[in-house]
Amino acid sequence: MKLFTKTTLAVAGISMASMAFAADPLHNTTWQTFDEGKPKGVVKITESNGVLTGKLISTTSEKGKKHVGMTIISGLKADGGGKYSGGTITDPEKNKTYKLTANLSGSNLALKGHLGPFSRSQTWKKK
Repeated sequence: MKLFTKTTLAVAGISMASMAFAADPLHNTTWQTFDEGKPKGVVKITESNGVLTGKLISTTSEKGKKHVGMTIISGLKADGGGKYSGGTITDPEKNKTYKLTANLSGSNLALKGHLGPFSRSQTWKKK
């Protein structure tokens, strides 16, 4: 009887722990990017071991087509409450990489890239 109780408690504990490590809300999502208010590209975000990565999967720019398949977001981690930090984002056309923070609110993802004292913000829409 004691073995049954210990086994049941262990299984319940493992089940609860696995729920706590459920996939991030950004995992396996697709986002429309914008530049000066116009649709520019589509990025797919995936998560592995708590780290988010985003790849450019399509673009409306002729110049940008050579960058399709490129990882433009890397190392992004959830802080909780829809906030993310610790990652980088690359502007493939300018070949510049920025420190990245992001905020998820409904179907909007507000991103802010930082390079020294300069920053640039964009809001992406969930597809």
